[in-house]
Amino acid sequence: MKRRDLFAGSFALGAVAARNSWASVPAAAAALQRTATPGTMPHLPPLHVHMNQLTDIKVCLRPFRAAGPRLDVEKIGDKTVIHHYGHGGSGWSLSWGSADIVVGKAASTLEKRVAVIGCGVIGLTTALTAQRAGMDVTIYTKDLLPHTRSVRANGSWTPDSRIALTKPAGPGFASLWEQMARYSWKTYRDYLGLPGNPIDFRDSYTLSDTPFDQTP
Repeated sequence: MKRRDLFAGSFALGAVAARNSWASVPAAAAALQRTATPGTMPHLPPLHVHMNQLTDIKVCLRPFRAAGPRLDVEKIGDKTVIHHYGHGGSGWSLSWGSADIVVGKAASTLEKRVAVIGCGVIGLTTALTAQRAGMDVTIYTKDLLPHTRSVRANGSWTPDSRIALTKPAGPGFASLWEQMARYSWKTYRDYLGLPGNPIDFRDSYTLSDTPFDQTP
């Protein structure tokens, strides 16, 4: 699943106008038969996977830091550098929240011209957040869309995926993580039902030959 699909599919465009009548996102999803209602078993079509369907193989390293993402400010010469990396497997999920934090730090410098290095998910959300804050943003990148690794990544809500180790992160990281997660969650919710199907709620399934309540 490509990143541009995010959660794949979404609400039908004809349903967008009616979404205000739904009391909740789960209610909307159930009304559109996008997810299984409690006590029901959805129809799962069989998978027909063949090696000749593979078009490309990519290897992507997710920068992980035991202490969690690096978001600190550093002065190098006459430039102010605000680090923004090391999200592990949670970059896609926490990107909007961490971008809000680093752009806030950039705004405190009163500098209106901002350079963003890289245009993966972290770079793009940072650039957009800074632009929306009224900054003049320039992106410097080696690979352009759609050839960045983030575009080819799965889009799933995994804000706690390999994000940090408890001891190195320290007791203060929990509140920072929650701040990023809540802001990103709120931002992604705003994309529900929009044309182009950027976000969707979907059931997911894990297959196993061993019952999940038994140790393999």
